[in-house]
Amino acid sequence: MADPTPPPPCAACAHQGRPSCPAGCPLAPYFPADRPERFEYANLLYGVDGILRRLEAAGPDPGTRRATMASIVFVSDARAADPVHGAYGVIRNLQQELASVKAEIAAIRQKQQQAQPPPPPEDGH
Repeated sequence: MADPTPPPPCAACAHQGRPSCPAGCPLAPYFPADRPERFEYANLLYGVDGILRRLEAAGPDPGTRRATMASIVFVSDARAADPVHGAYGVIRNLQQELASVKAEIAAIRQKQQQAQPPPPPEDGH
């Protein structure tokens, strides 16, 4: 019986020319083989050593490590989509959208207040 085909290396290991991931590859959970562009963007911005340093600085907590890698991927993807503004451009657009929605809510509240009938006059008793 033949050995089953080993899984493909993660995108980071494939980029480094490895035929498979070493045991416990720290990047495999975050850069799957079917998403090489995710690794390419992060590698262009941070480099493998930079990614590994940030992952190590995150400590052993899995939640913190996931959040760190999510941040790296977000910033890298944003920079790939908009090389000039990157993540700042995304944040700026969201802030403008939030300001617009707040203004719309304020206008709706003002219209609601104007549409309410005035309170009944007091008896004077």
